[in-house]
Amino acid sequence: MPHLCTSHLLSHQRIFLEHLMLLHLVESDPNHFASQLVQTFIHFDVTEHRRDEENARLLAELVRARGLQLDGCFSYWDDCLVLTALLCQELGLPCSPPAAMRLAKQKSRTQLHLLRRQGPPWPSPSLHAVPCCPLESEADVERAVRQVPLPGVMKLEFGAGAVGVRLVEDARQCHQHFSRIAHDLQGEADHPGIGLGWGNSMLLMEFIEGTEHDVDVVLFRGELLAAFVSDNGPTRLPGFTETAACMPTGLAPEQEAQLVQAAFRCCLGCGLLDGVFNIELKLTGAGPRLIEINPRMGGFYLRDWILELYGVDLLLAAAMVACGLRPAVPPHPRATGYLVGVTGLVSQHLQVLRSTASQEALQALHDRGLLRFSQFTSLEEAQVPGEYEEPYCSVACAGPSPAEARLRLLGLCQGLGIDGPHYPVAHFLSHFK
Repeated sequence: MPHLCTSHLLSHQRIFLEHLMLLHLVESDPNHFASQLVQTFIHFDVTEHRRDEENARLLAELVRARGLQLDGCFSYWDDCLVLTALLCQELGLPCSPPAAMRLAKQKSRTQLHLLRRQGPPWPSPSLHAVPCCPLESEADVERAVRQVPLPGVMKLEFGAGAVGVRLVEDARQCHQHFSRIAHDLQGEADHPGIGLGWGNSMLLMEFIEGTEHDVDVVLFRGELLAAFVSDNGPTRLPGFTETAACMPTGLAPEQEAQLVQAAFRCCLGCGLLDGVFNIELKLTGAGPRLIEINPRMGGFYLRDWILELYGVDLLLAAAMVACGLRPAVPPHPRATGYLVGVTGLVSQHLQVLRSTASQEALQALHDRGLLRFSQFTSLEEAQVPGEYEEPYCSVACAGPSPAEARLRLLGLCQGLGIDGPHYPVAHFLSHFK
C-alpha cells in the first residue's frame, strides 16, 4: 500500500507537521478504514508484485489524471516497497533507487551482493555478509547443503515476522523444511502479510552464533542522521519468532558503534541512500554479521518505543525524507530510560489472553502507566499454526536501568500468567542485565 503525501516544502519539522494535511492513499481494499482519513483514496490492486513496473506506470497515470501535485511517496508495508520506489521514479520523487529496494527485499540477493562488495565504504560491507544459497527447488537444497556450512537457517526469501524461519541441523532437516513450506505456504491467501505475494522461494544461510540486535536508521542523501539500537532475547529454537527486547541497547558504547556502522555500511552497499530502514544483525566475537535488511521502518513496537524513549517519530522522519526534506533528528539522541518487553503468542497464551491478560486488561494497565501494551493483530487473526505464527502483542515495562525494567516485567508476567514452564520469560530476559 503506497502512501502518497503532499506538503508545503517547509524545512522546519514543526511547521512540516502542521502543514502535512493533504494525504493520498493507495490501497487494495476498497473498504479500508483509512479511506475516510485521507484527502484522496485510490482503490488499486497492488497485490500482484510480479506486475510492479506496470502498476507503477498505471498509478503514475492515475496521479496525473487526478491532478495531484505530490511532494513525496512512501510505504511502510514490506510488499509494496519496490512498487513505491518504481512509482517515485515514474513521478520524479525522492526515493532510494528501485534496484536498491529489490536488492534489500530479496534476502539472498542482499547477502550475495554484499559478499562481493570489496570496495568502499570502508571497511568493506562484505565483512558483515553471511554465506547463503537461494532455494527454488529440491535440487537447489541438495546443492545448498554442500555449499553452506550446517547448522544453517532456512527462511522465505521475501518473508516477514520470522514466519517459516527455522534452524536446520543436517540435509534431512533441510529437505523436510523445504517441502513443508512448499506445501503449506504457497501464496498470499495461505498467510496474508508475510510476503507470499512475492512467491515462496527460500534460502539457506549459515547459522551465526551471537547476540541479536535491531538497528533502526534514518538516512538522508547517503548521510546517517540517527540510529537506534535495541537488543533481542534468545528465541525458542528451532524457531526464530521474537521473544523479548530491550531498548536502548545494554552493549558497551564501542560495540553499539560497531553495530551502527555495520548497518550503515550494509545500507550504502546496497544503494539505500534515503529513508528509514531496519537492519537486523548479530554481534559475534568477530564483529557484526548481517541477518537481513528491512528497507522500511522497524515493525511491531519499534516506532512507539523510539518515540517514547527518544522523542523521535520514525514515521514522520520517513515522510519528511520522502518529500526531500531533512528530518530534524538529534545526531546522538539520548534515551530517557529503558523499556524491556516480551511478546505474547496465541499458541502459548490463548487462555490468559482470554482472561488475566485480555486486551481490555492489558489496555487498562497501559492506561494506568503500569506497562506498555502494543497489539499487532486481532486475537482471531493470530490463531494460526504455532510453526507459522507471528507475535500477537508486546508487553513492556519501563525503568531507569535494564535490570530494573526486567524485574518489573518478570513480576508482571508472572502475575498475568504470561510466564510459564513452556514460555520461560526469565530465560528470554536473561540477556538484559
